[in-house]
Amino acid sequence: MRLTKKAAGLIAAATLFTVVAPAAAAAASPRSTCYGGRVCLYAGYDYNRGQVDHWRDFVSDDSNFADNNWLNWDFSNSWTSMDNDTSSIRNRIGCSATLWQHPGYTGAHSTFTHNSNDGYLANNAIGNDRASAIDIWCR
Repeated sequence: MRLTKKAAGLIAAATLFTVVAPAAAAAASPRSTCYGGRVCLYAGYDYNRGQVDHWRDFVSDDSNFADNNWLNWDFSNSWTSMDNDTSSIRNRIGCSATLWQHPGYTGAHSTFTHNSNDGYLANNAIGNDRASAIDIWCR
């Protein structure tokens, strides 16, 4: 009888850890999901997989990223400027969005259509870590 109670206790403890572990993993997972009606930018390649999870989403134009900081996975401010620091994009806004090299919508640029993803901006005209503005074409 004593062994059975001990075994039951071990099973209960294992069940507790099984339930808690997935919840903790979900809280620390990357913000690779981009909800409808938004354009999501990521500091890392492939939507931050395996990297620091800095991200930001937009619903309208922003002519200068210098006054924006990345958000952390938990939506807190990272205190890291996102100017010239974007490596991947997801577009779920419902229209095209253009990333620009310089503030004020100038310089090299790349346009991304609705429902497009690009996990590697280095192979576009905008390039890696060069975006300073976003122009969303829903007009």
